[in-house]
Amino acid sequence: MRFRHYFWDFDGTLFDSYPHTLRCCWDVMTENGLADGWDKESVLRWLLVTFGAMKREVGMPDDAYADFLERAHRMGEQEIEPRVVPFPDARDVLSAVVKNGGRNYLYTHRNNTALLYLESFGFTDLFADVVTAEEGFPSKPAPDAVLALIARNGLDPADCVMIGDREIDGMSGKNAGIAGALVNYPPALPDGTSPAAVTAMDFTAHSLTEFARMMDIPL
Repeated sequence: MRFRHYFWDFDGTLFDSYPHTLRCCWDVMTENGLADGWDKESVLRWLLVTFGAMKREVGMPDDAYADFLERAHRMGEQEIEPRVVPFPDARDVLSAVVKNGGRNYLYTHRNNTALLYLESFGFTDLFADVVTAEEGFPSKPAPDAVLALIARNGLDPADCVMIGDREIDGMSGKNAGIAGALVNYPPALPDGTSPAAVTAMDFTAHSLTEFARMMDIPL
């Protein structure tokens, strides 16, 4: 394998959560009179930049934004359809890393619901360490959480890569002195530019399977 230690984002990278997130966002926008002049595809493109970018662009007030996050993080019978599910190849890729002597780590802005999803889909044992929002690190692309994972696990930065579906994910790794990768990226940014054409990442792949092959991870 090209690297031994794989740092993964959650939303949009390992779990296909954006259909769910968009539904929650659009419902809140509609209920607060913010949807006029917008379409779902445009809102999704801003969500795929950052949630904060979406909030700014649509003019979402703080209370409505808090409502959006609360809906997006509901689980169990309260979870809004469509539900959050892993990408079809996520388990195979994570398992292959472990099987071949590597280790997986999770770094997400999501709260502890990320841990509940890992547990509910049987992914927990595939991770050596996890950072969620509860630890209070500065948001990506700040390197603090990545540096903390490296330090508390005694890792060699040269043997690590941070993977995500957004530029800020990989940049949190690059800013910490490790490699960065862009996977599962959207077809276009809000200005119509292809993320693959403008990314600063060391590696880009349309899917987790493609990324695994790029990393010489036997599947």
